[in-house]
Amino acid sequence: MPTMVFSGPVRIARCAGLLLIVTALVGCSSNPAELTPLEWSKVSGPALNGAVLGLGTPAAFDEVGNFTISAFKDGSTYRLYYGGADKFGTCPGINSSHWRIGLATSTDGVNWTRVVGSEAKGAILDNGTAGQFDSYITYRPYVLKDGSVYRMWYNGSTKPFNDCTVPAGTSPLADNRRIGYAESPDGMKFIKINTGPGQGGSVLPLGPPGSIDEQQVGYVWVIKDTNDYKMYYSANDSTNTWRVALATSTDGRNWTKKPGKQARGAVLDIGAAGAFDVACAYQPSVVKESDSLYRMWYRGCQSANPTLGGPSQGVIGYAESNDGITWIKIKAGGPLGEALSKGSGTQFDSGGLTTPSVFIDGANWAMYYAGFDTQGQFLTGLARAPRQ
Repeated sequence: MPTMVFSGPVRIARCAGLLLIVTALVGCSSNPAELTPLEWSKVSGPALNGAVLGLGTPAAFDEVGNFTISAFKDGSTYRLYYGGADKFGTCPGINSSHWRIGLATSTDGVNWTRVVGSEAKGAILDNGTAGQFDSYITYRPYVLKDGSVYRMWYNGSTKPFNDCTVPAGTSPLADNRRIGYAESPDGMKFIKINTGPGQGGSVLPLGPPGSIDEQQVGYVWVIKDTNDYKMYYSANDSTNTWRVALATSTDGRNWTKKPGKQARGAVLDIGAAGAFDVACAYQPSVVKESDSLYRMWYRGCQSANPTLGGPSQGVIGYAESNDGITWIKIKAGGPLGEALSKGSGTQFDSGGLTTPSVFIDGANWAMYYAGFDTQGQFLTGLARAPRQ
């Protein structure tokens, strides 16, 4: 089933178990509210070229870059969990870096103070030991405060992002990401609990040949939804194409995959030729705003990398659902229909955008995201939109 895309104001209604997208009132038991795309404005931060979080100090776990972020407001404190890259290996930039997970806090959401963790180089979550699924890179944390427990899901791999030292003809990209799990009583000291059915105790097993998740799983977002948990995870197939898939759980620890209605069980598929998400649609950030309105922001890629494979470029797209399962892409105000566009000139996000993290912050929406410039430098940015 192809993904439908609608432009302008829409109404989402649930009638007799069917998702309806209409531009006028429909004969349902409740009147749906008209929604217009949110109008996002980037906030110029105090760090390099407008970022809100700059580079770590020399020899720190994040001295080269910060990436794959997750943010939320915890009482009066903003928490930003992120992947940080160190200087390691001979490849340029972040390509051979070890990635670890760090934490920064803020009182205003713009000016951040790093929390020095107890793990290697000041991280709060370190790489696994040799032979474990997260032995080389440990990043893309998603943290859910669930009662008195902070739950973290993260990406792990035994390979660097892009290994420039491998022989010609060998894929240099990390292609074995898995989902790890950790818990903390205070949001700072996390203990890994990798006892799942996936490789090395990771959370999810891979799918069978021909499935959307036969090669990799990662880039997770989890919401607690009434009596269950919904995990929106990024699924990677044998062509290195990423889509959004869904798994559910009653305890947040044991998961069951729930196939969607789009290509090979995706809940959000890539776009058609010419769309801003033709090469990837993944890294979801999901907010359940009301009983009948779920919102998703995700990364959409414009092309595949011509030399390395995998997705290239990137902007933030938007979709809506009334049940958290069936999603409809909504065309927003960007030049390609995206919700948030890449920057220009020397801005830190002039090369592209990735890993949105969206939440309601008082009278506004806040979107933290990772951006990269045309030289491949990754830093963290912020955009805000007024609530409707």
